[in-house]
Amino acid sequence: MSKLNEAGYDRQATPSRRTVLVGGLGLAGVAVGAGAVLWRKKDIGARFFNPLRLDQFELPHVPGLVDAQGRPVPGLTNADLQGRLSIVNVWASWCASCREEHALLVDLAARGLAPIFGVNAKDDPARAREFLAEHGNPYQAVGVDTRAYLQYALGARGVPATFVVGPGPRIEAAVFGPLNAESIADKILPALKKTA
Repeated sequence: MSKLNEAGYDRQATPSRRTVLVGGLGLAGVAVGAGAVLWRKKDIGARFFNPLRLDQFELPHVPGLVDAQGRPVPGLTNADLQGRLSIVNVWASWCASCREEHALLVDLAARGLAPIFGVNAKDDPARAREFLAEHGNPYQAVGVDTRAYLQYALGARGVPATFVVGPGPRIEAAVFGPLNAESIADKILPALKKTA
């Protein structure tokens, strides 16, 4: 049988202040924990607090990556994009779509229409080296984008993504997802024909 207080309310039906406080703190703790997991998992911090911009960035090189002559392949900086049109490709060795489009990038590099720069996003350096050794290296420089800061600065939410940039920090064309013959003909090649 329930007990009534002086005001005539059932004491057991109303939660105490302590119960409300403990419950509120518990919910706040769960929310903070879930937020921290999402923040790390989805790189929300990189999206909202990005220290890189297309006109001001410096990405380190892939350790141990060398070109066909055995010279180290440099990292990527905004200076590489100054004064000319360039192709910037965001990729990763673990990305199946990146494997699909890679032969097209090697072909574009062989045509010599513009320098191609790679942004290796969220990848293991050893796997990136293996990928390029196996499939060919179309890039004049490859920057390691461990936290995907440059990827997000370019507006890409995933890999692969390819951009015609320049001269300077202007994006002339963007292809989100894997390149194909149609996207190269319709977006990449016309953008490369533009003058500054």
